[in-house]
Amino acid sequence: MKHLVNPAHAVWALVALTGCATYRPAPIEPLRVLEGLEAIEWNPGTPPPDVPTDGAATTVFGPRELAAFAVSTNPLLAAARAEVGVRRALLVEAGLLPDPELSWDAMNNVASEVVDGTSSSVDTISGFGLMFPLLRPGERGARVGAAEWQAEEAKRQVAAAEWSLTRGIHVAYEEVQAAEVLLAQTQALTDLAESTNDYFKRARDAGAATAIQANLALGELQAMRLDAVRADARVHQARQALNALLGLPPAVELPLGPGDDPSENEALLASTAELTSHAVEARPDLASLLARYQVAEEGVRLAVSKQFPLVSIGTGISLTLPIFSKFGRPEIRTAIARREQLSREFTAAVHAARQEIAAAHVLWQLAEREVELIETELLPNAEQNLELSREAFQAGEVTLLETLALQRALVEARTRHTETRAERSKRAWTLLAASGWLLGATSTNNTNIEKD
Repeated sequence: MKHLVNPAHAVWALVALTGCATYRPAPIEPLRVLEGLEAIEWNPGTPPPDVPTDGAATTVFGPRELAAFAVSTNPLLAAARAEVGVRRALLVEAGLLPDPELSWDAMNNVASEVVDGTSSSVDTISGFGLMFPLLRPGERGARVGAAEWQAEEAKRQVAAAEWSLTRGIHVAYEEVQAAEVLLAQTQALTDLAESTNDYFKRARDAGAATAIQANLALGELQAMRLDAVRADARVHQARQALNALLGLPPAVELPLGPGDDPSENEALLASTAELTSHAVEARPDLASLLARYQVAEEGVRLAVSKQFPLVSIGTGISLTLPIFSKFGRPEIRTAIARREQLSREFTAAVHAARQEIAAAHVLWQLAEREVELIETELLPNAEQNLELSREAFQAGEVTLLETLALQRALVEARTRHTETRAERSKRAWTLLAASGWLLGATSTNNTNIEKD
Protein backbone atom coordinates (compact mmCIF):
# COMPACT_ATOMS: atom_id res chain seq x y z
CA MET A 1 0.00 0.00 0.00
CA LYS A 2 1.29 3.49 -0.87
CA HIS A 3 1.84 6.01 1.91
CA LEU A 4 -0.54 8.96 1.78
CA VAL A 5 1.91 11.23 3.61
CA ASN A 6 5.65 11.45 3.14
CA PRO A 7 7.05 12.48 6.56
CA ALA A 8 10.22 14.03 5.12
CA HIS A 9 8.22 16.16 2.73
CA ALA A 10 5.95 17.34 5.52
CA VAL A 11 8.90 18.34 7.73
CA TRP A 12 10.66 20.22 4.92
CA ALA A 13 7.43 21.99 4.01
CA LEU A 14 7.10 23.20 7.60
CA VAL A 15 10.71 24.41 7.64
CA ALA A 16 10.20 26.26 4.35
CA LEU A 17 7.16 28.05 5.76
CA THR A 18 8.95 29.20 8.92
CA GLY A 19 12.38 30.12 7.47
CA CYS A 20 12.15 33.79 6.43
CA ALA A 21 15.65 35.18 7.05
CA THR A 22 18.49 34.64 4.63
CA TYR A 23 22.22 34.82 5.27
CA ARG A 24 23.95 37.93 3.98
CA PRO A 25 27.72 38.15 4.40
CA ALA A 26 29.23 41.42 5.64
CA PRO A 27 32.99 41.28 5.02
CA ILE A 28 35.32 43.92 6.45
CA GLU A 29 37.49 45.85 4.00
CA PRO A 30 40.44 47.36 5.91
CA LEU A 31 41.08 50.15 3.41
CA ARG A 32 37.45 51.26 3.53
CA VAL A 33 37.64 51.29 7.33
CA LEU A 34 40.67 53.59 7.11
CA GLU A 35 38.90 55.79 4.56
CA GLY A 36 35.95 56.12 6.90
CA LEU A 37 38.20 57.19 9.76
CA GLU A 38 39.99 59.71 7.56
CA ALA A 39 36.65 61.17 6.45
CA ILE A 40 35.66 62.19 10.01
CA GLU A 41 35.67 65.97 10.28
CA TRP A 42 35.53 68.40 13.16
CA ASN A 43 31.88 69.43 13.14
CA PRO A 44 30.72 70.07 16.69
CA GLY A 45 27.56 71.91 15.64
CA THR A 46 26.27 75.03 17.32
CA PRO A 47 28.32 75.95 20.39
CA PRO A 48 26.56 76.75 23.68
CA PRO A 49 26.15 80.44 24.56
CA ASP A 50 28.95 80.43 27.15
CA VAL A 51 31.60 79.17 24.71
CA PRO A 52 34.09 82.01 24.06
CA THR A 53 35.05 83.08 20.54
CA ASP A 54 38.22 84.66 19.26
CA GLY A 55 36.50 87.53 17.52
CA ALA A 56 34.28 87.44 14.50
CA ALA A 57 35.12 84.32 12.55
CA THR A 58 36.38 81.22 14.34
CA THR A 59 34.67 79.62 17.30
CA VAL A 60 37.01 78.04 19.81
CA PHE A 61 36.24 75.11 22.07
CA GLY A 62 37.26 73.80 25.46
CA PRO A 63 37.39 70.27 26.89
CA ARG A 64 33.66 70.11 27.62
CA GLU A 65 32.77 70.67 23.98
CA LEU A 66 35.50 68.30 22.86
CA ALA A 67 34.18 65.55 25.13
CA ALA A 68 30.63 66.05 23.85
CA PHE A 69 31.90 65.77 20.27
CA ALA A 70 33.92 62.62 20.99
CA VAL A 71 30.82 60.76 22.20
CA SER A 72 29.77 60.24 18.59
CA THR A 73 33.18 59.81 16.95
CA ASN A 74 35.42 57.78 19.25
CA PRO A 75 35.71 54.20 17.84
CA LEU A 76 35.94 52.58 21.27
CA LEU A 77 32.64 54.15 22.31
CA ALA A 78 31.04 52.97 19.08
CA ALA A 79 32.15 49.42 19.86
CA ALA A 80 30.73 49.69 23.39
CA ARG A 81 27.38 50.87 22.03
CA ALA A 82 27.31 47.96 19.62
CA GLU A 83 27.54 45.66 22.63
CA VAL A 84 24.37 47.30 23.99
CA GLY A 85 22.57 46.18 20.82
CA VAL A 86 23.82 42.64 21.32
CA ARG A 87 22.59 42.57 24.92
CA ARG A 88 19.15 43.86 23.90
CA ALA A 89 18.88 41.11 21.32
CA LEU A 90 19.80 38.57 23.98
CA LEU A 91 17.07 40.01 26.20
CA VAL A 92 14.51 39.23 23.50
CA GLU A 93 15.89 35.71 23.21
CA ALA A 94 15.71 35.20 26.97
CA GLY A 95 11.98 35.95 27.02
CA LEU A 96 11.07 33.40 24.35
CA LEU A 97 9.35 30.15 25.22
CA PRO A 98 11.00 26.84 24.28
CA ASP A 99 10.33 25.72 20.72
CA PRO A 100 7.85 22.88 20.25
CA GLU A 101 9.30 19.57 19.13
CA LEU A 102 7.78 17.86 16.08
CA SER A 103 8.83 14.25 15.63
CA TRP A 104 7.96 11.17 13.64
CA ASP A 105 8.56 7.62 14.80
CA ALA A 106 8.79 4.86 12.16
CA MET A 107 8.37 1.98 14.63
CA ASN A 108 4.64 1.63 13.87
CA ASN A 109 5.40 1.08 10.21
CA VAL A 110 8.25 -1.29 11.02
CA ALA A 111 6.10 -3.30 13.42
CA SER A 112 3.27 -3.60 10.89
CA GLU A 113 5.70 -4.71 8.19
CA VAL A 114 7.18 -7.35 10.52
CA VAL A 115 3.88 -8.66 11.83
CA ASP A 116 1.47 -8.22 8.92
CA GLY A 117 3.86 -7.72 6.05
CA THR A 118 2.27 -4.37 5.22
CA SER A 119 1.71 -0.90 6.68
CA SER A 120 -1.04 1.67 6.36
CA SER A 121 -1.47 5.42 6.49
CA VAL A 122 -2.72 4.99 10.06
CA ASP A 123 0.69 3.65 11.03
CA THR A 124 2.35 6.62 9.36
CA ILE A 125 0.11 9.25 10.93
CA SER A 126 0.31 7.69 14.37
CA GLY A 127 4.09 8.03 14.22
CA PHE A 128 3.85 11.84 14.38
CA GLY A 129 4.38 13.52 17.73
CA LEU A 130 4.19 17.11 18.94
CA MET A 131 5.67 18.06 22.32
CA PHE A 132 5.78 21.39 24.17
CA PRO A 133 8.56 21.68 26.79
CA LEU A 134 7.37 23.42 29.94
CA LEU A 135 9.57 25.88 31.78
CA ARG A 136 10.58 25.01 35.31
CA PRO A 137 9.29 27.20 38.16
CA GLY A 138 11.16 30.52 38.14
CA GLU A 139 13.27 29.62 35.08
CA ARG A 140 11.90 32.20 32.66
CA GLY A 141 12.00 34.97 35.26
CA ALA A 142 15.63 34.17 36.03
CA ARG A 143 16.62 34.12 32.35
CA VAL A 144 14.86 37.41 31.66
CA GLY A 145 16.28 38.98 34.82
CA ALA A 146 19.82 37.95 33.89
CA ALA A 147 19.37 39.30 30.36
CA GLU A 148 17.97 42.58 31.68
CA TRP A 149 20.96 43.06 33.96
CA GLN A 150 23.32 42.13 31.13
CA ALA A 151 21.74 44.86 29.00
CA GLU A 152 22.01 47.25 31.93
CA GLU A 153 25.65 46.28 32.39
CA ALA A 154 26.35 47.09 28.74
CA LYS A 155 24.73 50.52 29.15
CA ARG A 156 26.83 51.20 32.22
CA GLN A 157 29.95 50.06 30.41
CA VAL A 158 29.21 52.69 27.77
CA ALA A 159 28.89 55.28 30.55
CA ALA A 160 32.18 54.05 32.04
CA ALA A 161 33.87 54.34 28.64
CA GLU A 162 32.54 57.89 28.26
CA TRP A 163 33.75 58.71 31.77
CA SER A 164 37.24 57.43 31.01
CA LEU A 165 37.29 59.22 27.65
CA THR A 166 36.16 62.50 29.20
CA ARG A 167 38.92 62.33 31.77
CA GLY A 168 41.47 61.57 29.06
CA ILE A 169 40.28 64.48 26.92
CA HIS A 170 40.52 66.96 29.80
CA VAL A 171 44.05 65.81 30.62
CA ALA A 172 45.10 65.83 26.95
CA TYR A 173 43.60 69.29 26.53
CA GLU A 174 45.71 70.62 29.41
CA GLU A 175 48.79 69.10 27.79
CA VAL A 176 48.03 70.90 24.51
CA GLN A 177 47.54 74.19 26.34
CA ALA A 178 50.79 73.78 28.27
CA ALA A 179 52.73 72.79 25.16
CA GLU A 180 51.51 75.84 23.25
CA VAL A 181 52.32 78.20 26.13
CA LEU A 182 55.81 76.71 26.40
CA LEU A 183 56.29 77.11 22.65
CA ALA A 184 55.32 80.78 22.83
CA GLN A 185 57.62 81.35 25.80
CA THR A 186 60.49 79.59 24.09
CA GLN A 187 60.03 81.65 20.95
CA ALA A 188 60.05 84.86 23.00
CA LEU A 189 63.21 83.80 24.85
CA THR A 190 64.78 82.81 21.55
CA ASP A 191 64.20 86.35 20.33
CA LEU A 192 65.88 87.61 23.49
CA ALA A 193 68.84 85.30 22.96
CA GLU A 194 69.12 86.48 19.36
CA SER A 195 69.30 90.13 20.47
CA THR A 196 71.96 89.22 23.03
CA ASN A 197 73.91 87.33 20.40
CA ASP A 198 73.67 90.26 17.97
CA TYR A 199 74.88 92.64 20.68
CA PHE A 200 78.00 90.62 21.46
CA LYS A 201 78.67 89.96 17.81
CA ARG A 202 78.77 93.69 17.17
CA ALA A 203 80.77 94.24 20.34
CA ARG A 204 83.32 91.65 19.26
CA ASP A 205 83.64 93.26 15.85
CA ALA A 206 84.18 96.61 17.56
CA GLY A 207 86.72 95.14 19.97
CA ALA A 208 84.51 95.73 23.02
CA ALA A 209 83.88 92.00 23.68
CA THR A 210 86.03 88.93 23.45
CA ALA A 211 85.50 86.03 21.09
CA ILE A 212 84.72 83.80 24.08
CA GLN A 213 81.92 86.11 25.16
CA ALA A 214 80.49 86.13 21.65
CA ASN A 215 80.66 82.33 21.46
CA LEU A 216 78.91 82.02 24.82
CA ALA A 217 76.07 84.21 23.56
CA LEU A 218 75.88 82.17 20.36
CA GLY A 219 75.83 78.94 22.37
CA GLU A 220 72.91 80.22 24.42
CA LEU A 221 71.05 81.12 21.22
CA GLN A 222 71.66 77.66 19.77
CA ALA A 223 70.38 76.04 22.98
CA MET A 224 67.23 78.15 22.83
CA ARG A 225 66.66 77.21 19.20
CA LEU A 226 66.93 73.54 20.17
CA ASP A 227 64.40 74.12 22.95
CA ALA A 228 62.09 75.75 20.40
CA VAL A 229 62.32 72.71 18.11
CA ARG A 230 61.45 70.40 21.01
CA ALA A 231 58.59 72.66 22.11
CA ASP A 232 57.14 72.65 18.60
CA ALA A 233 57.34 68.84 18.45
CA ARG A 234 55.61 68.63 21.81
CA VAL A 235 52.71 70.72 20.50
CA HIS A 236 52.27 68.38 17.53
CA GLN A 237 52.43 65.29 19.75
CA ALA A 238 49.91 66.74 22.21
CA ARG A 239 47.47 67.67 19.46
CA GLN A 240 47.78 64.26 17.82
CA ALA A 241 47.06 62.57 21.16
CA LEU A 242 43.98 64.75 21.61
CA ASN A 243 42.81 64.02 18.07
CA ALA A 244 43.14 60.30 18.73
CA LEU A 245 40.78 60.56 21.69
CA LEU A 246 38.33 62.54 19.56
CA GLY A 247 38.44 60.00 16.74
CA LEU A 248 39.85 62.60 14.34
CA PRO A 249 42.71 62.20 11.84
CA PRO A 250 46.11 63.21 13.31
CA ALA A 251 46.54 66.22 11.00
CA VAL A 252 43.31 68.02 12.00
CA GLU A 253 43.94 71.43 13.58
CA LEU A 254 41.33 72.08 16.26
CA PRO A 255 40.34 75.65 17.21
CA LEU A 256 41.01 75.36 20.93
CA GLY A 257 40.18 78.03 23.45
CA PRO A 258 40.44 78.47 27.21
CA GLY A 259 38.59 75.87 29.23
CA ASP A 260 37.29 75.75 32.78
CA ASP A 261 39.73 76.06 35.65
CA PRO A 262 39.29 72.81 37.61
CA SER A 263 40.96 74.27 40.71
CA GLU A 264 37.85 76.41 41.24
CA ASN A 265 35.62 73.34 41.61
CA GLU A 266 34.24 73.23 45.15
CA ALA A 267 34.41 69.44 45.18
CA LEU A 268 38.18 69.70 45.55
CA LEU A 269 37.66 71.22 48.99
CA ALA A 270 36.04 68.01 50.25
CA SER A 271 37.93 65.42 52.26
CA THR A 272 39.09 62.16 50.75
CA ALA A 273 36.39 60.33 52.74
CA GLU A 274 33.69 62.56 51.26
CA LEU A 275 35.10 62.19 47.77
CA THR A 276 35.22 58.41 48.17
CA SER A 277 31.61 58.25 49.38
CA HIS A 278 30.49 60.19 46.32
CA ALA A 279 32.57 58.00 44.03
CA VAL A 280 30.92 54.81 45.28
CA GLU A 281 27.54 56.16 44.22
CA ALA A 282 28.55 58.00 41.04
CA ARG A 283 31.37 56.17 39.26
CA PRO A 284 30.11 54.30 36.17
CA ASP A 285 32.77 51.59 36.41
CA LEU A 286 31.52 50.61 39.88
CA ALA A 287 27.94 50.70 38.65
CA SER A 288 28.91 48.36 35.81
CA LEU A 289 30.46 45.90 38.27
CA LEU A 290 27.32 46.01 40.39
CA ALA A 291 25.20 45.19 37.33
CA ARG A 292 27.49 42.24 36.60
CA TYR A 293 26.94 41.06 40.18
CA GLN A 294 23.18 41.22 39.62
CA VAL A 295 23.64 39.00 36.55
CA ALA A 296 25.37 36.47 38.79
CA GLU A 297 22.51 36.79 41.29
CA GLU A 298 20.02 35.86 38.59
CA GLY A 299 22.38 33.05 37.60
CA VAL A 300 21.96 31.54 41.06
CA ARG A 301 18.19 31.78 40.74
CA LEU A 302 18.35 30.10 37.32
CA ALA A 303 20.57 27.31 38.62
CA VAL A 304 18.16 26.66 41.49
CA SER A 305 15.26 26.38 39.04
CA LYS A 306 17.11 23.71 37.04
CA GLN A 307 17.05 21.23 39.90
CA PHE A 308 13.48 20.36 38.98
CA PRO A 309 12.64 17.83 36.20
CA LEU A 310 11.95 19.14 32.71
CA VAL A 311 8.40 18.30 31.65
CA SER A 312 7.13 18.25 28.05
CA ILE A 313 3.51 17.68 27.08
CA GLY A 314 1.72 17.31 23.76
CA THR A 315 0.64 14.16 21.98
CA GLY A 316 2.29 12.46 24.91
CA ILE A 317 4.23 13.38 28.01
CA SER A 318 7.95 13.19 28.76
CA LEU A 319 9.96 13.79 31.88
CA THR A 320 13.68 14.60 31.87
CA LEU A 321 15.10 13.69 35.26
CA PRO A 322 18.27 15.57 36.32
CA ILE A 323 19.77 12.44 37.83
CA PHE A 324 23.23 12.49 36.29
CA SER A 325 23.51 16.23 36.90
CA LYS A 326 22.82 15.47 40.57
CA PHE A 327 19.65 17.56 40.47
CA GLY A 328 21.63 20.70 39.63
CA ARG A 329 23.65 20.76 42.86
CA PRO A 330 27.06 21.26 41.12
CA GLU A 331 25.62 24.02 38.91
CA ILE A 332 24.12 25.74 41.93
CA ARG A 333 27.45 25.62 43.76
CA THR A 334 29.19 27.05 40.69
CA ALA A 335 26.66 29.88 40.41
CA ILE A 336 27.03 30.72 44.10
CA ALA A 337 30.82 30.70 43.79
CA ARG A 338 30.62 33.04 40.77
CA ARG A 339 28.36 35.39 42.71
CA GLU A 340 30.79 35.38 45.63
CA GLN A 341 33.69 36.09 43.28
CA LEU A 342 31.92 39.13 41.81
CA SER A 343 31.04 40.34 45.27
CA ARG A 344 34.72 40.27 46.18
CA GLU A 345 35.62 41.96 42.88
CA PHE A 346 33.25 44.81 43.70
CA THR A 347 34.80 45.15 47.16
CA ALA A 348 38.27 45.19 45.59
CA ALA A 349 37.15 47.83 43.08
CA VAL A 350 35.83 50.07 45.86
CA HIS A 351 39.11 49.58 47.73
CA ALA A 352 41.09 50.49 44.59
CA ALA A 353 38.91 53.56 44.00
CA ARG A 354 39.49 54.70 47.57
CA GLN A 355 43.24 54.35 47.13
CA GLU A 356 43.12 56.07 43.74
CA ILE A 357 41.26 59.05 45.23
CA ALA A 358 43.63 59.31 48.18
CA ALA A 359 46.69 59.25 45.91
CA ALA A 360 45.16 61.74 43.47
CA HIS A 361 44.27 64.06 46.36
CA VAL A 362 47.84 64.06 47.66
CA LEU A 363 49.26 64.76 44.20
CA TRP A 364 46.79 67.59 43.62
CA GLN A 365 47.65 69.23 46.95
CA LEU A 366 51.34 68.90 46.13
CA ALA A 367 50.83 70.61 42.77
CA GLU A 368 48.85 73.38 44.49
CA ARG A 369 51.74 74.09 46.87
CA GLU A 370 54.29 73.96 44.05
CA VAL A 371 52.36 76.49 41.96
CA GLU A 372 52.03 78.81 44.95
CA LEU A 373 55.76 78.69 45.73
CA ILE A 374 56.74 79.22 42.10
CA GLU A 375 54.38 82.16 41.62
CA THR A 376 55.21 83.88 44.92
CA GLU A 377 58.94 83.19 45.21
CA LEU A 378 60.80 81.35 42.45
CA LEU A 379 59.51 83.15 39.35
CA PRO A 380 59.60 86.72 40.75
CA ASN A 381 63.10 86.11 42.07
CA ALA A 382 64.35 84.84 38.70
CA GLU A 383 62.81 87.78 36.83
CA GLN A 384 64.26 90.29 39.28
CA ASN A 385 67.70 88.68 39.13
CA LEU A 386 67.80 88.89 35.35
CA GLU A 387 66.73 92.54 35.36
CA LEU A 388 69.37 93.40 37.95
CA SER A 389 72.01 91.46 36.03
CA ARG A 390 71.32 93.47 32.87
CA GLU A 391 71.82 96.73 34.74
CA ALA A 392 74.96 95.40 36.42
CA PHE A 393 76.33 94.11 33.14
CA GLN A 394 75.88 97.51 31.54
CA ALA A 395 77.81 98.96 34.48
CA GLY A 396 80.51 96.30 34.11
CA GLU A 397 79.77 94.78 37.52
CA VAL A 398 78.96 91.22 36.32
CA THR A 399 80.27 89.06 33.53
CA LEU A 400 78.44 87.76 30.50
CA LEU A 401 78.63 84.23 31.88
CA GLU A 402 76.75 85.30 34.99
CA THR A 403 74.17 87.11 32.89
CA LEU A 404 73.58 84.09 30.68
CA ALA A 405 73.29 81.84 33.74
CA LEU A 406 70.60 84.11 35.18
CA GLN A 407 68.85 84.18 31.81
CA ARG A 408 68.86 80.39 31.72
CA ALA A 409 67.51 80.33 35.31
CA LEU A 410 64.60 82.52 34.20
CA VAL A 411 63.90 80.18 31.28
CA GLU A 412 63.83 77.23 33.64
CA ALA A 413 61.61 79.08 36.13
CA ARG A 414 59.05 80.02 33.47
CA THR A 415 59.09 76.53 32.05
CA ARG A 416 58.62 75.03 35.49
CA HIS A 417 55.78 77.45 36.18
CA THR A 418 53.94 76.45 33.01
CA GLU A 419 54.58 72.75 33.58
CA THR A 420 53.42 72.90 37.19
CA ARG A 421 50.26 74.84 36.38
CA ALA A 422 49.39 72.29 33.70
CA GLU A 423 50.17 69.43 36.06
CA ARG A 424 47.94 70.98 38.72
CA SER A 425 45.05 71.12 36.24
CA LYS A 426 45.68 67.54 35.11
CA ARG A 427 45.72 66.30 38.69
CA ALA A 428 42.58 68.26 39.50
CA TRP A 429 40.71 66.70 36.56
CA THR A 430 42.04 63.28 37.56
CA LEU A 431 40.81 63.74 41.12
CA LEU A 432 37.40 65.00 39.99
CA ALA A 433 37.03 62.04 37.64
CA ALA A 434 38.17 59.52 40.24
CA SER A 435 35.62 60.84 42.72
CA GLY A 436 32.78 60.83 40.21
CA TRP A 437 32.46 64.59 39.76
CA LEU A 438 33.68 64.52 36.15
CA LEU A 439 31.57 62.14 34.08
CA GLY A 440 30.80 61.57 30.42
CA ALA A 441 28.82 63.99 28.32
CA THR A 442 25.69 61.78 28.41
CA SER A 443 26.01 60.82 32.09
CA THR A 444 24.73 62.53 35.18
CA ASN A 445 26.65 63.50 38.28
CA ASN A 446 24.64 61.16 40.48
CA THR A 447 24.51 57.79 38.78
CA ASN A 448 21.96 55.46 40.34
CA ILE A 449 23.56 52.07 40.78
CA GLU A 450 20.18 50.35 40.87
CA LYS A 451 18.65 49.30 37.59
CA ASP A 452 15.97 51.66 36.29
